[in-house]
Amino acid sequence: MRKVFIPLFLLLGITLQLSAQLPKDIMKEPIPVAMFQVTYAFHIPGMDTKDLYGVSNNLGGGFVYKTESNWIFTANGNFIFGSKLNIDRIGVFGEGITTNDGEIIGSTGSYSTFEINQRGFHFQAEAGKLFPFGTNPNSGFFVQAGLGYLRNRIRVDYQQNLLNPPHQVDGDYQYGYDRMRGGPALHLEAGYLLLSDTRLLNTSIAFEVTYARTRSLRDYDFRVFTNPETGVMEPVGHIDPSIRFNDFYYGIRVTWNIPTYERQPQDFYYN
Repeated sequence: MRKVFIPLFLLLGITLQLSAQLPKDIMKEPIPVAMFQVTYAFHIPGMDTKDLYGVSNNLGGGFVYKTESNWIFTANGNFIFGSKLNIDRIGVFGEGITTNDGEIIGSTGSYSTFEINQRGFHFQAEAGKLFPFGTNPNSGFFVQAGLGYLRNRIRVDYQQNLLNPPHQVDGDYQYGYDRMRGGPALHLEAGYLLLSDTRLLNTSIAFEVTYARTRSLRDYDFRVFTNPETGVMEPVGHIDPSIRFNDFYYGIRVTWNIPTYERQPQDFYYN
C-alpha cells in the first residue's frame, strides 16, 4: 500500500503547486484546476439493495483535477449511512433470539433498547468531460463514469443502553447477523459544475447511479426460522460464496469544491 500512496501524494503535491501558480483568469479562459471536495448524496435503493435497505445518505470527500481541455479526473471515498430498513427485527435476527414482537431480552432480563441501521462505504476513481455553458469556460454540464468498490451491512447500535446490552448480537456475534456484502462497483454521474474566482462559490449538483456486483463477506448466517412445512426451526447456516447480489443506488449529489488556485485581482480603471 505504501508503494501506491507515496506516488499519489507526490503527484498531488506537484498538481497543487502548479495550479496555485496559474496566471490565467478562470472567468475568461479555460484553465487546469485542482480541487478538494466535500460531498453529500441522498440515495434511493434498487434491485437487491431495496430488499434490505431503505433510503440512505452518502457523505464523503475526495480530490478532482480538471484539465485545461476540460477533462475531469476524480478520486473519492464515501461513507454510507441510513436508519431505514425494509425488513423488521425478526427478518434481521431470525426467530431464535427474538420474541414474537421482534424484541431481544437484554442482560438484565428486560427488553434491550437498540437501533438497527445501515452502514457501508464506497470508494472509486472517475473520469469525465465538462461541456462549458455560458460565458464562463470552466463551468457547465459534465458527465463522469468510474469504477470502485462498495460494501454495505446492517449495524446494531445499543450505545445509549450499555446497562442492558443485547448480548445475543454483541461483539463477534453481530457478524452472524449483519448481512455484510461487497464487490466492484460502476458509477455514472451527470450534472452541472460551477467554478468561479471565489473559493466559496464552487459547487456542483448531479444525478448519479451506482451499481455493484456484490457477494456475502460472511461465511455463516446465525438466523433461525421455522420451516412452514415441518414446523421445525432451522438455521440459515453456511452461505454459498458463489451467490451474487445486484446492489443499486440512485439519487442526487451536491458537492462543494475547494480549489487551489489564487483568486484573480480585480481590474480598476481611472479617468
